[in-house]
Amino acid sequence: MNKPVAKRSARRRLSAHITRRRVAYSLAAAASSGTAQAAIVYSGPQNIPINQLASLNLNIDGDAYGDVLLKNYVFGGGNYQGATVNFFPVKMVTFTSGLNYVTALNAGFTVDTSSLGSFTGSMAYGGSNPNAQFNNATGKFIGLQFPSGPNNYNAWVRVDVNNSAGTFNVVDWAYENVPGQSIVTGVVREPSTLGLLAAGAAGVAALRRRRTVACRAGVCNRPGSAAHD
Repeated sequence: MNKPVAKRSARRRLSAHITRRRVAYSLAAAASSGTAQAAIVYSGPQNIPINQLASLNLNIDGDAYGDVLLKNYVFGGGNYQGATVNFFPVKMVTFTSGLNYVTALNAGFTVDTSSLGSFTGSMAYGGSNPNAQFNNATGKFIGLQFPSGPNNYNAWVRVDVNNSAGTFNVVDWAYENVPGQSIVTGVVREPSTLGLLAAGAAGVAALRRRRTVACRAGVCNRPGSAAHD
């Protein structure tokens, strides 16, 4: 191959390479823009114990204000656990059976305005509150809204409670950063796809390989899996 032809071939290869990188970075920028507009903000594992005779004013979004007061008290009837959101007009997912109770949610429940009940509720109080759902709860969720500025945001808090032992542990929490947008308990958006896209063509190829492996493992159609997204 003579030199002019070789140079043209090299320029074409370089141009194609640059085009692929630009496409990859454009995809990454688009994904980043979408994430900024609608994203689940996750606390990561926390495992914060609330001692007996104490409470935790949990700040979900890291601003200057606590959003939900989680209580681990001892009253005349025994150990008591409860929760109260701090600011009007936000509420929690609750039910009423003589008293207001916080609902012990499983993973996969959609928290939105229509699911909310009261601003406060009992979680566990032994035989004194027989309808309470957190007497012996592991990995159960509290669904709630909290305010920030003029807007309200939906969130969940995962907890472990053993009423008879008097233990109350906050496992983790998450919220949807778009005002009023619903959130599903237990769902945490995968953080790594954007990084793979930003890595260019090699990152896209790695994402494809990971999806192939996931499909072979039988998880490619599961919502929330990398192969499904």
